[in-house]
Amino acid sequence: MQERWAMVRCECGRYFGSSLKKIVNCPRCNTKKNQKIIKKYSSSELLRDDISKANTPSEIENEITTRLEIYEKPNRDSQSVGKELIGKILASSTSDENIISIDSISDSIRELSLTKISPEDIIEILEASSLVLRNSNGTWTVFQ
Repeated sequence: MQERWAMVRCECGRYFGSSLKKIVNCPRCNTKKNQKIIKKYSSSELLRDDISKANTPSEIENEITTRLEIYEKPNRDSQSVGKELIGKILASSTSDENIISIDSISDSIRELSLTKISPEDIIEILEASSLVLRNSNGTWTVFQ
């Protein structure tokens, strides 16, 4: 693939991305003085990731890395929960007004004797699937 993007470092210390065709002003100090192309990319996604890492303060870099590793684990317990089981949990925890809560999901998980998934995991799956909408009072409305 052809390289179309560049990671640029400004004299102010900020890293940013730009098209190789036209390097833009720094988003922090708005100058083009003493800018240096650090690396060229064919993928804007790789550019974005490297710029994020380059601009992250070293004091919090380890914490972010640790949290991302935990979040991006391919073998998360919630991944083993199938559509059918999610449906059972949702059906047994939804009120007549199509509302669910952490407590109602906890009760359903307990009734089904599940141990490898938490109510928060279920909510995350439901929100990612756009099956529920978060309310301001700590409940979720179920779309059916």
